[in-house]
Amino acid sequence: MQAVAGTAVDPRALGGIPRARMAAGLAVAVLVPGALQTLCLVVWDAGLTTTSLLQLTGAVVAALLGGLVPGLVAALWASLLLNYFMVEPTGSLFIHDAATAVSLACFVMVSGAVALVVHLSARRLAQARRAQAEAEVLNRLALIVVAAEDPVSSLLGQAREVFGLDGVALFVHPPAIAGQSEPKLRWERGAAVGRVPASVDKADMVEPVDEHTVLALRGPRVPTGERDLLRAFTAQLVAVQDRQRLMRSMDENRVLAQDNKMRTSILQAVSHDLRTPLAGIKLAASSLLQPQGRFDAAEQHELLDTIEAYADQLSGMVENLLDMSRITGDAVGAVLGPVQWQDVLPGALGAVPAESVDRHGVQSGGPVLADAGLLERVIANLAENAHRHAPGSRITLVSGDRIDDAGTVVGELRVIDTGSLPLPQDLEQLFTPFQRFDDTGDGSGTGLGLAVARGLTEAMGGTLHAQRTPGGGLTMVLRLRQAAPGPGTGAPAEGR
Repeated sequence: MQAVAGTAVDPRALGGIPRARMAAGLAVAVLVPGALQTLCLVVWDAGLTTTSLLQLTGAVVAALLGGLVPGLVAALWASLLLNYFMVEPTGSLFIHDAATAVSLACFVMVSGAVALVVHLSARRLAQARRAQAEAEVLNRLALIVVAAEDPVSSLLGQAREVFGLDGVALFVHPPAIAGQSEPKLRWERGAAVGRVPASVDKADMVEPVDEHTVLALRGPRVPTGERDLLRAFTAQLVAVQDRQRLMRSMDENRVLAQDNKMRTSILQAVSHDLRTPLAGIKLAASSLLQPQGRFDAAEQHELLDTIEAYADQLSGMVENLLDMSRITGDAVGAVLGPVQWQDVLPGALGAVPAESVDRHGVQSGGPVLADAGLLERVIANLAENAHRHAPGSRITLVSGDRIDDAGTVVGELRVIDTGSLPLPQDLEQLFTPFQRFDDTGDGSGTGLGLAVARGLTEAMGGTLHAQRTPGGGLTMVLRLRQAAPGPGTGAPAEGR
């Protein structure tokens, strides 16, 4: 985008005949008629007709160079020289012959007409160039508004280059606060480019943008003919600010909508999914507390096991809800370090029966760059999800090093199950929060396990995606950047 902001239109294209050209035209208007007259009298000994044509040519040259004023000056000065040196009686400005007077008058009128035509042509050419330059500027402004990373600064830079200014700055007048008088409010400087004025009062020129914003310019004043182009800059600034406010409002609305959706989903989970373990805990505890209840040791142990299982299930649901809230609020702080897969597997697989898990090659491969506590939680969610939704199937863990699409060596862990439950056509739907694709109806989860696992993985700079297991089932592929092996290999972080 720097190419857009750094290519400016030549400021001279926005003006008419430059002052240097007009000065040169006046010099030609004064010097050339005298030189031509001397040439015709001393060197050439030309007659009135030849001298008049030469003087007319000099007047046209002056007009072409400097416009109307130099052309008229050259025509009048040449007519006086012709009258004095070439018309009888010579040495005097009196004209006794009417035909000669008419000839000189025609000479002046023709020279003036030529000068006028040249002047009008130069003005129209300047207007055409100005229109073209303004069109190029407006086109560039449109590109800046659409494509620039910082459109406000880019617009200010364009204004500075187009108008030849030393500096341009935006000053914002904050809205009045209740109980605060207007004189106490002060202008606050926003975006700026170049040597900007320290305050609005010290600016060479001030152009209002809206009721709370002004454009402070430092440098030569913008000509009246170019004020429309300056107002086009301010109009684009207004459009950019409105667009930025709209984008901020849309982002805020999107966040609010996500928060509302999350709150609604949490309430649904609390009212539905958490009710089952709470009811189980309540029923088992009430049974144990019944005065007339007579339970032997085995029955009491079974009820206590039920309470513990439901409590663990409830704890997992609450942890997933809290983790999802942290992920959506960008509040996950990962402390990365080298971690070996085998260091986190014991804690991660604690809730899965040991006889249903096979490990292949988890001792091989280098350490990965991860947060040990978060990584343990990710693997636990993947293993528990496989155990819950593929009942009776073996869960296989396979690790190794891979080279990703970018050519980077990464550590990979695959959690493979061979379950027979149906999977969605698009496996990405598995990572949608509060989304479940089974009909077990056991209330064993809130549909957050995989969503939390992916969120925590991305917080560690890794990736997590799903694949179909050949022959049926689901394979979760966890990839993390490989870390250099060495001392300090992370162990699971307690209480994380």
